[in-house]
Amino acid sequence: MPCRRQHARDRIVCPCHDVTEADIENAIHTGHTHPETIKRATAVYMGMCQGKYCAPLVQELLIRHGVEEPDHVRRPTVRVPLVPTPLGMFVDLRDDVEPDDLKSGEER
Repeated sequence: MPCRRQHARDRIVCPCHDVTEADIENAIHTGHTHPETIKRATAVYMGMCQGKYCAPLVQELLIRHGVEEPDHVRRPTVRVPLVPTPLGMFVDLRDDVEPDDLKSGEER
């Protein structure tokens, strides 16, 4: 089965984090059988697409390895933000606030 193993190393499941089919299979074989634990072990579902690309591929692998049933789809826990958010939305971009003022909670 060396050819099959090489295919698994070459097939990208999560292009956001370069996670391969072999990475997912290794996670399954080491006991990660829930999408949440696979997410923590491999970083799938955590890229820019937030699992939109990799979720069906991970589900396919879970079914193929007998971990999931085709009619029972589990997803990892979704945490806010629910959509990709520009970091600038979390930063106060006003010019009149000095870094030292932010530490003390004061504004000019």
